[in-house]
Amino acid sequence: MQLNDYINKYFVGILLQSCILIRPLSGQGLSCYKCMTTDSNNDACQDPFSALLNPIQLDCQATSVGKNGTFPARFCVKITGRVTSVDSNANASYLNTIIYYRTCLVDNIMDSTKSLETSGNFRLKGFQSMTGTIRLQGYMSLCSSDGCNRAQIFSSSLLTILITLLLTNCINDLSYSKYVYH
Repeated sequence: MQLNDYINKYFVGILLQSCILIRPLSGQGLSCYKCMTTDSNNDACQDPFSALLNPIQLDCQATSVGKNGTFPARFCVKITGRVTSVDSNANASYLNTIIYYRTCLVDNIMDSTKSLETSGNFRLKGFQSMTGTIRLQGYMSLCSSDGCNRAQIFSSSLLTILITLLLTNCINDLSYSKYVYH
């Protein structure tokens, strides 16, 4: 096989892989992980995060401030913190526990900070069917790519991994073919 045949073969493979993995530009929302701490002794939402215990929600839908209904998500969010106070309507058992909350959003809740990450004191009111308000001290991260609320570091695109593997295989095949006599 000639060099051009190898290049054409792998180029077509990469092109097909890209077409399969790229999300259409229709009204789809992001794909985000959605979970919340419900039991601090058995918390599948905590870090290190397991995508096996919390499958990603494709085409995540969320409500938007001032609008009725749900809409395609534009952001994924991860909130981590220690609950510092609860009001009389909230579950008091959350007090002084560390919670993890991952979900999708339509609105940029961090617009006032002009940052996608922040730490400090947060107030969560009526989230995840929880009544009342809880206050926590912790960390919040907002992102805008599929599955980005899984972890803070060591995340890679599946497409990048596949392209790297294909190119590595192509280079190995080319270097091996130099030593094979036809």
